[in-house]
Amino acid sequence: MSLIELLVVAAIISMMAALLGLGLKGMKSPAIKGAASQVTSGLSLARQLAVSKNTKAALLIETNSANGRMPFRYWSVVYSNKGSGNWTVAKKWESLPEGAVFMEVLSGNYSAINKKDITDSPVPGKLITPSASGFTTNSFIISPSTTTSNLPAIMFASDGAATSGNSTTTLTNAAIRIASGVAETNGEVTLTSTNQYYFVETDGIVGRIRMRAPESYKP
Repeated sequence: MSLIELLVVAAIISMMAALLGLGLKGMKSPAIKGAASQVTSGLSLARQLAVSKNTKAALLIETNSANGRMPFRYWSVVYSNKGSGNWTVAKKWESLPEGAVFMEVLSGNYSAINKKDITDSPVPGKLITPSASGFTTNSFIISPSTTTSNLPAIMFASDGAATSGNSTTTLTNAAIRIASGVAETNGEVTLTSTNQYYFVETDGIVGRIRMRAPESYKP
């Protein structure tokens, strides 16, 4: 082959590699999407229980490995036994798919978040503690235990509105961010990507629940 032919072949290979890289960058991990789908179902169940049982219900996120569950990988749904102060498990603890972790719980007027805030999160390969990134814990005594556990949660009131923990104040918006990463037993997480996120959000007033990807937020 002549030098010109070699240069043409090299240019074509470079273009194909660049196009492939762009395509992969825009792909969402199946684990993240599957995790978001799980959590969407969990929030929907919590809201349904709150309304049907005329009580409070919540989706909980595990943060402690002492219970034999991987922190920031497991979630459950509970509802309040009115008057007793205890909570009953309606959905047993379930793990997110391998490669997906809970990153934070957002509340208030978080919908103003922009894409730069999301993609400027900690770099891949660096250990972080999700609780330092925005988890607010609430107290739960889950029957038949008498031990109080402090866990992050999104809670629903009996009218189906999302509330801030045990407060009766309706949230404007509430969401759980799910990231691409690996959870450690010590409660730390190693992110594997800075652009592999899904949000599962609920409108605090009407209780609408949906999945959203980062690109749906303003640049």
